[in-house]
Amino acid sequence: MSKLFCPRAYFLLLSLVQNFLVFTAFLPSSEGHSQGLQEIVFPPQFLPSEDPSILAGHLKMFGLQRPPNGPVVEYNSVLKPQEFWDKHVSMLKPLVFRQAIANSPARLKWSDQYLKEKYGDLDVLTELKTENRTHGVTSRMLLGDFIDVYGKENLYVVTVLPDPMRKDLPLLPCLMCGTFKDFLHELNFWMSSGGTRSVIHFDADHNIHCLVAGRKDFVMIHPDFAPVLNVTKPPQFGSGYSSIDPDMVDLNLYPDASKVEWTYSTLGPGDCIFIPSGYIHQVRSYKGNRTISATMLFTVSLDNTFNNSSCENETYEYRPLSEAQVHWTYNKGDKTIDMGYQNVEKFRQYFLSSFDSLQVDRLTERKFSELIEDIFTLDEETMELIQRDTHEIFHTLLDPDGKGFLTRDDIRALSQETLKTIVRHCEEPHGPVAGAPGDRGAAYKLKIQTEAKQDKYKEQRKEDRDEL
Repeated sequence: MSKLFCPRAYFLLLSLVQNFLVFTAFLPSSEGHSQGLQEIVFPPQFLPSEDPSILAGHLKMFGLQRPPNGPVVEYNSVLKPQEFWDKHVSMLKPLVFRQAIANSPARLKWSDQYLKEKYGDLDVLTELKTENRTHGVTSRMLLGDFIDVYGKENLYVVTVLPDPMRKDLPLLPCLMCGTFKDFLHELNFWMSSGGTRSVIHFDADHNIHCLVAGRKDFVMIHPDFAPVLNVTKPPQFGSGYSSIDPDMVDLNLYPDASKVEWTYSTLGPGDCIFIPSGYIHQVRSYKGNRTISATMLFTVSLDNTFNNSSCENETYEYRPLSEAQVHWTYNKGDKTIDMGYQNVEKFRQYFLSSFDSLQVDRLTERKFSELIEDIFTLDEETMELIQRDTHEIFHTLLDPDGKGFLTRDDIRALSQETLKTIVRHCEEPHGPVAGAPGDRGAAYKLKIQTEAKQDKYKEQRKEDRDEL
């Protein structure tokens, strides 16, 4: 047996097989359906280096530099809010809820045909499949148009979940009451033909990512490893990302990447994963694997506490997401798709807390401007683009009577719509507004149709004049 077994040949063969499985996982199928997903090795099998001069996993996909610590903690039923807070949110500890949305209308109905017929006239934001946070391109188009081309083009949808689609998804029991209920600030809709790959990154908000269709693999990393992964946060974003290429980790540039501990999970249809705020992760899907996801973004109070007083009479019976109070939404005809903005109640709390931190009873225009600059740190290019005018914001939206100052009661009395208007004036929108360059949605279609009618009318008028 010893004569037939060659360790060097064995490691070479295992490495070739491993890389072949990773490579074929990103090949399209001939019919555009899921192909060989059961053969994809995840978590990838760690292979020690047989060359002492080369670190294991050098120039290979992220996750092959060391074995995982194990899977993410799993539950077969959704936790109640207090337990969710105590065991996971407060501890910044990920979890997986298996089959949490398995019986939802979205899980049972969201075929391409159904989505196009029911929701094809709604605008969505699209991005390139291979994420790049330094120079990504966000476009806007009709969901129906996307469905027509997404099997052939290098695009995927990541957008605010349109209001009409919310009725097809459940509000998870863990978010039904308490502080979470008041701080549910954005819902997202994701759709692709597969073959997507995120950068190694973290998000500013707590996030429950639920899979409606397909498969997604998650690599989860504690925030303590952010320096090792060279994770940075641009001043204009609440999230951050690593400069390491997750498809080919260069251990000559980042030798400590092999020290990064990680856990993992594979989501199937109906499963949900909780990703805590600031928790580093990387997400993969595979070509020929149509994926649809919905995510629920939420935060807790400014002092990072949980109040469960509203949970006393909660029955936790099934109810759709359309019954939840969500801060940022999108409906047909909206000029902006409000994605990635501040949580408006946390925004309000920040201003209320500033009275104590500044030791004042009145907030003047100058102090308000300083607070806005502190909250919304932007680079010069973005400042010039959105033309933020704190003087106009203060006098038009906050102090229309011209008192010259704001009190705590003034801030408490502000409607969420006013707070959202302030935020829109202070931050750059995530994607094109209706009718702007990059928009190929309903406003663009209407503009094209109007121009075509005008051209036809002018042509008819010319023909009439020629006949005379």
